[in-house]
Amino acid sequence: MNNRREDIPLLVEKFLEDIAQDYGQPVKKIDKDALKALQDHNWRGNIRELRNVVERLIILAGEKIKLEDIHNYVISK
Repeated sequence: MNNRREDIPLLVEKFLEDIAQDYGQPVKKIDKDALKALQDHNWRGNIRELRNVVERLIILAGEKIKLEDIHNYVISK
């Protein structure tokens, strides 16, 4: 997935919508910095790994997903 980094923002937005619908919750927003961190991350897995990370962020983050959440729950500092 590292060679398709430009697709990551669209995928994240789609996952935010789909997962919110699955949980019957409103769609969470994500800060630009947090989205950029996901886009810059060296993904070794496939698209399912990204979806799982977005789901984890939805569950663990506050009302809006921030860069701090990415560092706390996804990417080690």
